[in-house]
Amino acid sequence: MLLGCIGLIGASLYTASTVETVYDDVSSIQRIAIGADVLTDRTNVDPGEPRNILLVGTTENDGIDAGDDLLAGRGNTLLADTIMVLRVEPDSGQAYVMSINRDIYVPSIRGRINGAVQFGGIGGLVKVVKEFLDIPIDDFMIVNFSGFRKVVDQLGGVPVYFPHDARDFGSFFDATAGCHVLSGEQALNYVRSRHYEQKINGKWVADNTNDYGRVERQRDFLVLALDRAIEKGARNPTVLKRLLGAATDSGAVTLDTEFTVQQLLDLGQAFANFDPENLQRTALPGNGGMVGEASVILMDDDLAQPILDVFRGNGNTLQPKQVSVEVVETRVKPDDTTKVDALLSGRGFKIRSTQQSNAGVEPRTVVRYSSDQRNAALLLSRYLIADPLYQEVTGLSKLTLTVGADYRGVVLLPKTEADLAGKFPGLGGAVATTVPAPTPTSSTTTLRSGSTGAGSASTSTTVTAPAPAVPPPTTTSGIFGKPPEGVTCK
Repeated sequence: MLLGCIGLIGASLYTASTVETVYDDVSSIQRIAIGADVLTDRTNVDPGEPRNILLVGTTENDGIDAGDDLLAGRGNTLLADTIMVLRVEPDSGQAYVMSINRDIYVPSIRGRINGAVQFGGIGGLVKVVKEFLDIPIDDFMIVNFSGFRKVVDQLGGVPVYFPHDARDFGSFFDATAGCHVLSGEQALNYVRSRHYEQKINGKWVADNTNDYGRVERQRDFLVLALDRAIEKGARNPTVLKRLLGAATDSGAVTLDTEFTVQQLLDLGQAFANFDPENLQRTALPGNGGMVGEASVILMDDDLAQPILDVFRGNGNTLQPKQVSVEVVETRVKPDDTTKVDALLSGRGFKIRSTQQSNAGVEPRTVVRYSSDQRNAALLLSRYLIADPLYQEVTGLSKLTLTVGADYRGVVLLPKTEADLAGKFPGLGGAVATTVPAPTPTSSTTTLRSGSTGAGSASTSTTVTAPAPAVPPPTTTSGIFGKPPEGVTCK
């Protein structure tokens, strides 16, 4: 799956001088034709117009030897193991990638979204994604495991920093704390990990984030891999040709027949100076639930719509109305003039819930967020008078504001990002402060599954389940696997 992103945003590594050199390699990428009414017709579309590309990693075993550990415990059923949508906007130079959890329930097919490819092929999956999310799909790219390993090996491995010892018995992954240059096999075991554990304070702690932690690590690994490609000279025609060869010779990548070589090269030239760390990464939000006897993920409409609006072309600037906040109040009986939920609502933020903590008053206010929620956390912080502490928690599903004794209220006009330089992680070298993770509680929630297309009614399912355990905090600067300040991974 990640190879697809590397291959396409890797087109950003092309320059005018390399076009002729790589043209034959790009032309040799295998193609699949689907119904003309499924993909967006781009016959007369300007090259600078935005484009949504569906990226699909399937469970097919092409190119994998019979005795390979990768086949352990896997059946022959064809499923979409990983699904992402990549949006590229050539005129603005922006790029976004959104993961779609494989267990998201789609009412129109009465099952999980990863099963759409089994019954309708890639065309069926494209149609389901379009109608379920109400977003255009202009092209698609299919990627296999074998090619991913070959391309990572062609890069000489990808450096990843682990803040703690990590392992997953199911995917055969194991790493001690510190820097590791992952080979193709190790990298695949890492990004496939569904039962990821970290050894913290002498105890192995499981990542119980319902697959969201896995796809978050995948998206962050993508940035690390793109950085590695540039470091290894992928802007050099000779190096680029080797990388393309590793992808095409293994049959790792398949495109739709409408995605022309010239369109690929036009995208490459538009993104010639793209910085991989500017790739904006997110996931389609959802919550665990039951449909009949099946355990699924139900899309959270309220959180999903602002994200989907980006992929619909309805605005790319984050506004308070697009940010939902979970408030945890530790102060005892705050007066009406200092109630956080009312003040933030007045600035346009959506308050998902407000909880009163019984653990005592915290001395400092804390903003907790996952790397996917970084931009939302930054916007929230710009409205707080007193500077909070920051805690990045891998796989955290909700942006959370824990209100402490130092809380001083909300400003009328937001601070600038320059005002937060050196304070907010990633701005001016600041890093997240590690603080205790919140304790999960049980709850009963009504979850909406999302529409099956524009104008369709949503359905509701009521589930009673314990809130997912929040994994221990990390202190990365927004990209899991990127080393902290002063540490170099080679």
